[in-house]
Amino acid sequence: MKVILLRHGATKENLEHRFLGVTDAILASQGAAEALERAAHLPPVDHVYVSPLIRCRQTAILLWPRSEQTVIPELRETDFGPFEGKCHEELLDDPLYNQWLAYPDDPSVVPMVENVVACAQRASRALERLSQDAAAHGYETVGVVSHGGTLMGMLARHGRPERDYYSWRMDNCGGFVAELDPETLLLHVEETV
Repeated sequence: MKVILLRHGATKENLEHRFLGVTDAILASQGAAEALERAAHLPPVDHVYVSPLIRCRQTAILLWPRSEQTVIPELRETDFGPFEGKCHEELLDDPLYNQWLAYPDDPSVVPMVENVVACAQRASRALERLSQDAAAHGYETVGVVSHGGTLMGMLARHGRPERDYYSWRMDNCGGFVAELDPETLLLHVEETV
């Protein structure tokens, strides 16, 4: 099955370089324009799987206006806890923030922030759910509109060629086209979009 994995369009908070996780922010006008521009170069899909957050649902409608959406809660973004809504510069003097930057994989350092390992596990569950649903419906090509952290976690666990979490980073409305093996849940990445 072909899977098109895309990060949502830009929000005001993205443009201000703020940590935007579970806050339900809408697309900025620039984000809507990004989605419309990207839509012109995407193939049609049989179905779209989205995060429950409005910025992803808005992006999906702009990308594939004729495709039905299924919300998968596990496609939501990372929970940044006390860092939510703040930018890097605002947090530079925060000892807790600096500990989190030094040990992003250790859940004991800042337990109120979802670490990259937990994010990848959640993203893996989302991939399994959408794979099962798509197979049950006979979909051949699906879109997935989610968040940078979630998609990076999914690709770090299931993407081929193997790469670490941060090397799968993507811009707003950017992403990857992959072939999903439903047996192994491996995503064989074919191109960047």
